[in-house]
Amino acid sequence: MSILNVGEPAPWFSVPRSDGGGHVVLDELAGRDIVLLVYGALAGPDAQRVLDDFLQHDETFGTGQAILIGLSLVAGSLPAHLAGKPGWYFGHDIDGSVGKRYGVDDPGAVTCLAFVLSPALQVIEIVSDAEQIAARVLPLLEARRAHRPQIHDAPVLIVPGVFDADFCAGMIAMYEAEGGREIGAIETAGKVVEKFDPAFRKRLDWYVSDEQTVQQCRDLLVRRLLPIIHRAFQFRTTRIERYLVGCYEAANGGHFHAHRDNTAPLVAHRRFAVTLNLNEAYEGGSLRFPEFGPKTYRAGVGSAVVFSCSLLHEVTPLISGTRYAFLSFLYDEEAQRIREEHANRMAASAQAHGG
Repeated sequence: MSILNVGEPAPWFSVPRSDGGGHVVLDELAGRDIVLLVYGALAGPDAQRVLDDFLQHDETFGTGQAILIGLSLVAGSLPAHLAGKPGWYFGHDIDGSVGKRYGVDDPGAVTCLAFVLSPALQVIEIVSDAEQIAARVLPLLEARRAHRPQIHDAPVLIVPGVFDADFCAGMIAMYEAEGGREIGAIETAGKVVEKFDPAFRKRLDWYVSDEQTVQQCRDLLVRRLLPIIHRAFQFRTTRIERYLVGCYEAANGGHFHAHRDNTAPLVAHRRFAVTLNLNEAYEGGSLRFPEFGPKTYRAGVGSAVVFSCSLLHEVTPLISGTRYAFLSFLYDEEAQRIREEHANRMAASAQAHGG
């Protein structure tokens, strides 16, 4: 039934949660083993049996090392005993488009199908016989928990000496003089609106306002960083999106939950992210790339960490002190055309809505 094979990347999806609380977004849940159950209806006997088998092994999905996603292809309510369980997510494939990407053309014909995905969302097992799902999946998860796969470095580039120490200190002083604020934006109904979610991100930002400092930042990036990015990734940067200093403070729970930088239309033009540390008197606050394991990354003062905007990444909670970082995004002329096309669509939508 499945058009996927073991070893292939699992198709990403975003579907409404069965409990009405937002969406289940597969790519944001990477970083741990995932059991994806696809079934016609939650009330079906096969789906019920599989879920009952998994309910007897709460320790498998409640530790953060593995999660379960139930994807219903037929509308139905979520039983109360399944709502809100840690590590359990239930969504509804309203139009059947996700099911088709996983090989299900007829929602009424499928009873229960299981895909086991790696932390990098690669298919590592497929079980099409509902009666065999628990018997095959649970031992596999236990074996992977006991013998974790080898940890590999994330595909990131660390470049020292991009900014001089005195220049870093000067930018921190300017931030302190001006003060930071919450910055966030989403699109809704054809408009860009501010949105702040401290559970997802706790960081105060300041756009560098001094033109001389902006020009100096640009000169240093162009001369010291961009040639090395081209050497490493064969990418020729022509545009720098912003010049921003971000501040994470332990005192107010500074962190940034796992996310990708280019998955929304508003930011689809972004190609590479640059995180450049301005100080070192803090604990925690390191970069982590969950798809590649628990290893964290932290560069020295004036050093840059560069990575693709499509990688899932997070800033771990600050334990003590304050972390200051220069944060920017890089892109090229092809990406600029994508940005302009989106801006035109947004303008047309705003005009159509009377904006």
